[in-house]
Amino acid sequence: VGDVDDLAAELRLLAVVLGRPPRTVVAGGGLLGLEAAGGLAELGADSAIVHSGNWLMSAQLDEGAGRSLGRLIAERGITMHLGARPHAILTTRDAVSAVELTDGRTIAADLIVFAIGIAARDELAAAAGIEVAPRGGIVVDAACRSSDPRVWAVGEVAHVHDRCVGLVAPANAMAEVVADRLLGGAAEFASIDDATKLKLAGVEVASFGDAFARTDGALEVVYADPARGLYQKIVVSDDARTLLGGVFVGDAAPYLTLRPMLGRELGSEPATYLSAS
Repeated sequence: VGDVDDLAAELRLLAVVLGRPPRTVVAGGGLLGLEAAGGLAELGADSAIVHSGNWLMSAQLDEGAGRSLGRLIAERGITMHLGARPHAILTTRDAVSAVELTDGRTIAADLIVFAIGIAARDELAAAAGIEVAPRGGIVVDAACRSSDPRVWAVGEVAHVHDRCVGLVAPANAMAEVVADRLLGGAAEFASIDDATKLKLAGVEVASFGDAFARTDGALEVVYADPARGLYQKIVVSDDARTLLGGVFVGDAAPYLTLRPMLGRELGSEPATYLSAS
């Protein structure tokens, strides 16, 4: 909360000093980056996003969903610079003046916000001789126990199932596993619940489960209306019965109904769950 308040105060100060809307650049087109860019725009800034992927929220959305989201974001007056990363921050008289991208483009900027994910603070564990992953994070097993049997790790610092996860739901699930183990139970952290929902007024986005249909034999049932920025997809098993995941952009109403049904057999044809059908 303090960071947000400081950012809003700096934006107001820049508007007074510059005598115009501040030009802001947000590095990162994921959940936090989009929410930051949207918030800056609502505060009156000229807002732009720089994202390394070829479409927004590329870690959670497939291309069709990402392109539809891009249309909705552009309609809000937010500029997008995709397929590149910040390379250098340019200054004039000790003040930020622009961002140079890896593809050679230069974007004018008075304020830059980085929203590029998490970095596990695993220094203490490493110094204690506990195993950490090559790209960071304390390596834990299904019981969330580290290489030292006296030490557990949960949340963003835990490297479980080959990755660290910066989401609340998996962190809570890990904490429940550890609590059960400390009480003599045998609970395990079996899978990562990486369901996400964008909290940006006027833009509905949600994804859950196997959103990219990576499961063998998975089927994708899709409804898309690019002109409206609408994209809805349900991923089901090869017999079209079991729900494996979904992606919704523009109208995420089915998400609330479908997410609790993840891994269960659907009661009717998959297409009937799409609000656009």
